Amino acid sequence: MLAQIERWFERLLRLIAYAGGLVLVGLMLLVIYEITMRYFYGRPFRGGYELTELAMSLIVAFGLPYTAIVRGHVSVDVFARWLDKPSMRWLNVLVQVAGAALLALVAWRAFNYAAGSLRWGELTNMMRIPKHPFQFAVAISAGLFSLVMLLEAAKTLSASNTNRQDEQ
Repeated sequence: MLAQIERWFERLLRLIAYAGGLVLVGLMLLVIYEITMRYFYGRPFRGGYELTELAMSLIVAFGLPYTAIVRGHVSVDVFARWLDKPSMRWLNVLVQVAGAALLALVAWRAFNYAAGSLRWGELTNMMRIPKHPFQFAVAISAGLFSLVMLLEAAKTLSASNTNRQDEQ
């Protein structure tokens, strides 16, 4: 059951990451447009910096949860030899649950900030683009990352229980 949930969740996060890839392609096209306008026509695109900032927030937000579920983040396994024992798996679960709680707090705070931004009508300086959709994307991303951490904790617990049953 847990493996099926993970497969479904990974597919969903992969689609979101593909959307981040499309935003990256759009950002590349924007850079080409900016260079063309500046060097060939002498007319720089004044909103390029703002669009780059907004696009980068989406690229990170869309890619972060997928990177987490496929374990694509950089990790250092200094203590892996000692902590990978079945008797120490509780520590891995504790770290994963603590990480999930921290990311849930970040998601909640980011969501509240985005809601305030929507209420106040906060816009970018030059192009007057509303900021709240990008802030909501970051909040949702942190929430999805939190769910990935909880899924990892559940998998670790499941593996610990399976090992205990095998030992008996």
